[in-house]
Amino acid sequence: MTRQNLQSNSPHSLDHIFHPRATALFGVSTNAKGMASGFLTSLIEQKYHERSPLYIINPKADEISGIKCYPNLQSIPGPVDHVISLVPEKIVPALVQQAIEKKVKSVHFYTAGFSETGDPERAALETKIVGELTEAGIRVIGPNCMGLYVPSEGLAFMNGFPETPGNVAVISQSGANAGDMIHGMSRRGVRFSKGVSFGNGADLKAHHFFAYLAEDPETEVITAYLEGVQEGRNFFKAVKRLAETKPVILLKGGLTAAGARAAHSHTGSLAGEIKIFDAMCRQTGASRAITMEDLHDFTVGATTSMKNIKGTGVALVSGGGGFAVLSADAIAMAGLDVPSTPEATKLKLREFVPIAGTSINNPIDTNTGGDIQIWERTIRTVAGADNIDLVLGTLPWSSSAADQDELTKEQLEEEIDTYIKMIVSIQNDTGTPVAMLLRQRGDDRAAAHLFELAAYKNQIPCFATVPRAARTAAEMLAWANRRAGLPQLF
Repeated sequence: MTRQNLQSNSPHSLDHIFHPRATALFGVSTNAKGMASGFLTSLIEQKYHERSPLYIINPKADEISGIKCYPNLQSIPGPVDHVISLVPEKIVPALVQQAIEKKVKSVHFYTAGFSETGDPERAALETKIVGELTEAGIRVIGPNCMGLYVPSEGLAFMNGFPETPGNVAVISQSGANAGDMIHGMSRRGVRFSKGVSFGNGADLKAHHFFAYLAEDPETEVITAYLEGVQEGRNFFKAVKRLAETKPVILLKGGLTAAGARAAHSHTGSLAGEIKIFDAMCRQTGASRAITMEDLHDFTVGATTSMKNIKGTGVALVSGGGGFAVLSADAIAMAGLDVPSTPEATKLKLREFVPIAGTSINNPIDTNTGGDIQIWERTIRTVAGADNIDLVLGTLPWSSSAADQDELTKEQLEEEIDTYIKMIVSIQNDTGTPVAMLLRQRGDDRAAAHLFELAAYKNQIPCFATVPRAARTAAEMLAWANRRAGLPQLF
């Protein structure tokens, strides 16, 4: 669907926030240091200024980083839809009046020092300024947050975010966690449609963004980090509606008394009872991540072939007896099975697997010695077994780590492409998902990373450890089972 179609078909009331005609940074310092200056550098990095007008409000400078400065919003000649506040809270009232006079559509307050402090006077100031803006029809993101990441528009709040858009949306009360989610998942190949850090949520809260994402054609999977639930009934309704049609993965902070105290001082929201949150996830069909690693892994699982797992039978194809023992334990502890290799499958394996130094009883070690053909035949044969629903494999790498250092990038990419095509063919022919374990040894991290990115593009999941892969597989299976009676997502 084109952008023109989106605009002509009655866009959502929040659509203008994610697609502003022009953006103004209110209060950029001439001293290019600190987190506040990162907004300008990240927007320039994303080439926002080459797509849409970007204005800087600083009455003491003519230009910063090649961008013309203006003394106030009124002096900007064209319309401004979105304003990012980088000024101290004492200057915010002046910003509010200028924003109202300029008829902007949204204001994002990176500015902190309001209700999250616990101070009644600062909380009252937050209520006052947000009330003035919303009464004028201006929506507010924050205060105390990092704001928006929209790669299709060139909006970003940190350096190093991918410029290529994708299908995953990130919603977070925490700005630091929002950055970690985007940076961390992008290193595994995930690409994003939207990212929002909404902080105190004085106006726009999680449920507002969930309602928007339910209708957003650019978003297919939603991940969220939450510290407290605001307007619980509206939140429940929004998650329920969203989770009916799109995979939703929620990570809840503040599970302990210490975490709850930290959440309150961090965003001004009290953490809710976790049992209630668990029940909400079950009733709505959302997935609940326990850790940030879970959230990353479940997102990879929900956007790759692992989402297609149909049963608990897991085969491990990897060398090393000790590794196999610990891996089998991890798979079983995740609630999955490591079934014995069927006799028919053993017979097929023995056609090309020597007896000495190998094992064909799951976990499987065919001792390929770097032979890619034996490796491919092993994976294909095991994936075709009746009792196997998922294959976890490691790469034999036809080149050693030292040899890989001598390969050109083009040669390494060609080798990786060979593996990828084999795995895709196996999955298509057998219907069994194949997940790869990137056991980084020596100095092969660069090669492993290149493989992981290429694998993700082809919906092949990669994991650093067996426990993480097994836990993700178990959640994909349990998630699908919990959604009985709801529309099928996978």
